[in-house]
Amino acid sequence: MSSRTLTRPLLTATCVGLAMIWTTAAAWAGGGTQVDAAPKGREQSRVLGTPTLTKEQRATLARKDKAITTPRSRLATQSAAVTHKSLKLVRQQPQLRSYWCGPATLASLVQADKVEISQASAAKSLKTTTNGTDWYQGTSGGYPMQKALDRYAPEGIAFSPVNLPDGPTKAQKLAYKKRLVANISTYGQGIAGNAVEVPNGPHLNGHPNRTIYHWVAVRGYDDGGETTRYADSVAGSSISWAAPVPRYNEIDSDTIMRIFGARGYIW
Repeated sequence: MSSRTLTRPLLTATCVGLAMIWTTAAAWAGGGTQVDAAPKGREQSRVLGTPTLTKEQRATLARKDKAITTPRSRLATQSAAVTHKSLKLVRQQPQLRSYWCGPATLASLVQADKVEISQASAAKSLKTTTNGTDWYQGTSGGYPMQKALDRYAPEGIAFSPVNLPDGPTKAQKLAYKKRLVANISTYGQGIAGNAVEVPNGPHLNGHPNRTIYHWVAVRGYDDGGETTRYADSVAGSSISWAAPVPRYNEIDSDTIMRIFGARGYIW
């Protein structure tokens, strides 16, 4: 995908409609789009400051990766044995407000542990505003989606944020597939993906050819991780282009990684 760093006004579609916003160069290595304040009610998933993992987050990520990649490890063996699986408990929820794709995603994902929360409660946990649910809120705020998922996770489960450059590398795509398979088949947990869709770039199924910032609930995989299954909160919502969007979708994992580029995912 070509660079998404822009320096001019851009007519931007969000989880709903169009909004005129200004964009500036990305604030972290790897490129991406740093977005200034858009009109209220327009989803952004903003990035405030340079996304950075704490020492504890780096240690958790390393521990989880080691558990699923070490040859002959129990988790690696278990994951490799399951070629396709979906978390049936993770049911799609239509987002109740135009800027609530983050809360709808959180409310869907916690169902994996038989936890039921309202989108209003999810929005409070995520500190969602009329600008949407941020990917990163600086060193003081961290990653709202990771914090919220950890809050509702069962004992022994810790979620990890993964920052991605504008164009994820082959190694990053491979790592995502391994994490996807392990999270679904071994840990029984979904993944929160933060999408950045741009005109003429790859889009989620049914999404129009516009710039869209969107959270989705990854709930399964096929072909040993080569295909990602996800639930899209746009479906069934009041958003004008919601009708063509399926509630449950499948997409090539390399493609969805390009869509997650410039933001990332929480696993």
